[in-house]
Amino acid sequence: MKEIDYYNLMKGFESEEIEPMVVIFWYLPEEHRLFEVYASSLSQSKMVNGHTTYHKLHKTLWQAKRCRDKAKGKETSVYYQDYTKIPRGRIFYDNGKFIVKVGSWYKQYENELRELVADVFNLPDDFVFEIGKHWELGHGWDESQLNDFLEL
Repeated sequence: MKEIDYYNLMKGFESEEIEPMVVIFWYLPEEHRLFEVYASSLSQSKMVNGHTTYHKLHKTLWQAKRCRDKAKGKETSVYYQDYTKIPRGRIFYDNGKFIVKVGSWYKQYENELRELVADVFNLPDDFVFEIGKHWELGHGWDESQLNDFLEL
């Protein structure tokens, strides 16, 4: 392949639109990065009760990682911590808009988190952060919160 052909091929890849994603993630503010990100493209995601989002729960994924590391004898694994003690969030797509549900912890990191989320998940500039009690530090999933979760 000629160099110019290779260059044109690569430019073609760059110009392709990357589809926005719905996601669950954890955020490590001290490291300025997202951690344990699970995502699916909008077109590959399912709608549940009118909300399009990633199909698994933080708790479920964390427990699987904990079991894996326990089986491997990794005694200092981060997964031995309570998953609710690390900042986390979930990206929904509702009524034509992306919503990033987080706890109030996000406020002190809003600019950095906005940039990371927009860049990594190819979200449009008009996405919004919304605080939900499920994503507050120390709060986890509980059946009594089901209505709050579904009513976003």
